[in-house]
Amino acid sequence: TDMDTLAFIRKTSDDIQRVMEPKVSGLTTLYRHVCNEPLQFFILFSSVSAIIPELSAGQADYAMANSYMDYFAEAHQKHVPIISVQWPNWKETGMGEVTNQAYRESGLLSITNSEGLRFLDQILSKMFGPVVLPAMANQTNWEPELLMKRRKPHEGGLQEAALQSPPARDIEEADEVSKCDGLLSETQSWLVDLFTEELRIDREDFEIDGVFQDYGVDSIILAQVLQRINRKLEAALDPSILYEYPTIQRFADWLIGSYSERLSALFGGRISDASAPLENKIEAEAAVPAEDRALTPQIQATAILSPDSHAEGIAVVGLSCRFPGADTLESYWSLLSEGRSSIGPIPAERWGCKTPYYAGVIDGVSYFDPDFFLLHEEDVRAMDPQALLVLEECLKLLYHAGYTPEEIKGKPVGVYIGGRSQHKPDEASLDHAKNPIVTVGQNYLAANLSQFFDVRGPSVVVDTACSSALVGMNMAIQALRGGDIQSAIVGGVSLLSSDASHRLFDRRGILSKHSSFHVFDERADGVVLGEGVGMVMLKTVKQALEDGDTIYAVVKAASVNNDGRTAGPATPNLEAQKEVMKDALFKSGKKPEDISYLEANGSGSIVTDLLELKAIQSVYRSGHSSPLSLGSIKPNIGHPLCAEGIASFIKVVLMLKERRFVPFLSGEKEMAHFDQQKANITFSRALEKWTDSQPTAAINCFADGGTNAHVIVEAWEKDEKHAIKRSPISPPQLKKRMLSPGEPKLEAETSKMTAANIWDTYEVEV
Repeated sequence: TDMDTLAFIRKTSDDIQRVMEPKVSGLTTLYRHVCNEPLQFFILFSSVSAIIPELSAGQADYAMANSYMDYFAEAHQKHVPIISVQWPNWKETGMGEVTNQAYRESGLLSITNSEGLRFLDQILSKMFGPVVLPAMANQTNWEPELLMKRRKPHEGGLQEAALQSPPARDIEEADEVSKCDGLLSETQSWLVDLFTEELRIDREDFEIDGVFQDYGVDSIILAQVLQRINRKLEAALDPSILYEYPTIQRFADWLIGSYSERLSALFGGRISDASAPLENKIEAEAAVPAEDRALTPQIQATAILSPDSHAEGIAVVGLSCRFPGADTLESYWSLLSEGRSSIGPIPAERWGCKTPYYAGVIDGVSYFDPDFFLLHEEDVRAMDPQALLVLEECLKLLYHAGYTPEEIKGKPVGVYIGGRSQHKPDEASLDHAKNPIVTVGQNYLAANLSQFFDVRGPSVVVDTACSSALVGMNMAIQALRGGDIQSAIVGGVSLLSSDASHRLFDRRGILSKHSSFHVFDERADGVVLGEGVGMVMLKTVKQALEDGDTIYAVVKAASVNNDGRTAGPATPNLEAQKEVMKDALFKSGKKPEDISYLEANGSGSIVTDLLELKAIQSVYRSGHSSPLSLGSIKPNIGHPLCAEGIASFIKVVLMLKERRFVPFLSGEKEMAHFDQQKANITFSRALEKWTDSQPTAAINCFADGGTNAHVIVEAWEKDEKHAIKRSPISPPQLKKRMLSPGEPKLEAETSKMTAANIWDTYEVEV
């Protein structure tokens, strides 16, 4: 309430009582009713204001109420599992972010929702207490031992200082600030005019701190506004800039920092060099480099909250894949390491007709062995071919990990498949099917694996578009660390069973008309689609060592978030992209400079690629001298939709295993609005040695619908004490046959698809 900010001498006893009552009387009453119950925990939400005097100014009653909770927890810790959490400022929720000088000088940083929830998980799981302060801190001025002391008054006393006249230099600076404020107001007003004219709304209905998309702004309107700004400023602004600074307030600040002289000339004002970099001043107050954000010990108790670097690593113990131009894991590595592309015209026999489209496609998708997988041939004819691919690839995965199906039978193995199915078999196929539900249920992309291999962990299909497989991986990691499962099968699948996806992307204006898929390149002109299936087996490192598994790499952390509201479902959010990277990096316990390779998302669009590069540079190479190598699988195999994340992940694991950078097939024509050299970002052009002592990579995967995933993966250092009992074994030879109308045709394992019309067999809308 407003009363919370009054000086203490102006607060009435009733005012103080209203603030104190919930946390004093409320706590006492609650404790009396539950103290004899078998409590797992009793959490009190206190405040940092209870421990740092500087932060309780104007809120002495609130600070006292929280201090009562802290002392209460201390007094009753022997009777109940009680913990009082002295929460600092939350950035995204609660009473609003505090940005005053006292808070900044304390060294404390605002915490995000994900950071706060992770703190709470650690506090509950490790039972720190009875009083704990979870803090994100700026290490440059974090001095916890001084926080409980009152600050010394300035020499001469506050009253004396207030009576002195400011020196002439201060008057000049005040004058410059006034002029800066005038220019800022003029710039904001001009921008409001531009946007309201394009949107055809009244000026009074447009707030300068409102996000553009909240007013119905789309990419076309942004482009039109930017065109007018460029003409006025005689500039060529980066087309991604309005996504990077998505409010009038923020964009005007940036403009003044970058084009102060031109704006001063336009609006008849003047601004000195000293006040020009306004954006830098704002960002310096609002942000601290990721490397300076560290979890710190609380002041009263002995507990220390640390990053999740001590969370158990997740071992990759098996891999399998089938991508365009690469039917096996070995041929996928050959494709990547030799710098080849498997994108080309779609064969006429694939859909029964010739099309103008290009894609990366896999061969032999109409061949299957129903008998081996204990399926009725009538069911297989009606099933989604993606489900058949996943079954085959899971078999190969187990054998690559060194296991037979009998050895995992009945075990708590989770199945997490990223995929999308809108399969609609024709009525005749459904009439002949023995189990028609199996042919149409999307859940069977995963459930078929659980049933055939008889494993007892969760069976989950995840659809977040391109990031599906990595979102599934994040779920698997949590289940592994929580002890719910012993191992996880994680994969992604996508098939182009018709030209529906091509037509959809073409309607959206983002389909490339060429066979070359360019990303981070001035020649980028849209997406070239692809397909494929990839799978990995995961365990905790501890479990993998106990089982004698071959470990190919270790997942240090995975994070997932969403863009929230943007100008459209495919419009990126720069801040959300940076947040998911920072979160994964923090959880991994790694520093930005520890990451020497990043497998990027790459969209094939100038604006979205620019935003991704800016986000990467901001998180990973802001102020760091070591180069960061970037790459993407898309120029090699196209964009495999729901299989994108797993294709990127398998590529990175192979690179870490081989300790090699593979050639990147695009990025040769540098983008006009991004200084790659200044950003310290490089592209490998040949197969090069990865010389780091402990190679570590990151993976970006951003999706339509806004679900972003980021994964940190580290090379495995072989331990001589680790006896390897499991290594790849040859899978059984399948007796595949083409399942099309008429007499089944027996084919060998390596058969390629003939000119038969697969569309006669499968009808799938992607």
